[in-house]
Amino acid sequence: ESDVNEMTRRFKKVSVYLCIAISVLSVESCRKKYFATAEDMAEYGWDLYTSKDYINSNKWFNDSIENDTDWKDAYNGLGWSYAQLAGATAQHVLLDSGISNFINGLTKPKDEWNATDVQAEILAGLTFAYHAKGNDSKVLQYGSVFLDSTAKPLTPGWIFSHDSDSLLNYLDVRIILASSYFAKGKFDSTIIQVKVIVDSTKYPNPAITDTSLLGRKKMAEQIKDIQEYLRTK
Repeated sequence: ESDVNEMTRRFKKVSVYLCIAISVLSVESCRKKYFATAEDMAEYGWDLYTSKDYINSNKWFNDSIENDTDWKDAYNGLGWSYAQLAGATAQHVLLDSGISNFINGLTKPKDEWNATDVQAEILAGLTFAYHAKGNDSKVLQYGSVFLDSTAKPLTPGWIFSHDSDSLLNYLDVRIILASSYFAKGKFDSTIIQVKVIVDSTKYPNPAITDTSLLGRKKMAEQIKDIQEYLRTK
């Protein structure tokens, strides 16, 4: 009887080990390796961008493109990060890199699952970048396309989704357009843009509509004043 009990005990022990082994093999067979996608890399790039780490965000956007050359938002991120790296000095080499990536991004397919209007962000980025370079013709080209794509009835105006302070929006694009229209001598178009801003904000003064020599001087001063006003709103 003792021999039978011993054999039974050993059998149970072997059975337990066998069950454990099978369980481990089952877990290992179900385990999958996870690799970061182009979307993951771009999202992390935007996290770094929002925290103002533009150098490392730029690297992650580059990695995203290496992973998927059609990932539109990565080109968008590269454009904005290069523009930030150019800074107030508006270094043309960095701005040109940003512009090049923005333009490449325009040609890439839209991700239907991305709630962000990446195309609008690229167009806005091009408008700002060309303004920094002083190219008024390109500002008007891309700024007008931006307005056509975002100015929709009963919808809120565009806001840059990766601005941690949520300050950059469609009105900043409009004041840049006003500035470029003014530089081109298209004062009626300048007035239209300024009026939209005045009507959309609590800016205390009406739009200057006098196009005489003195009126133009006041108009130029008002454009600068509105730019400063928008930076605080």
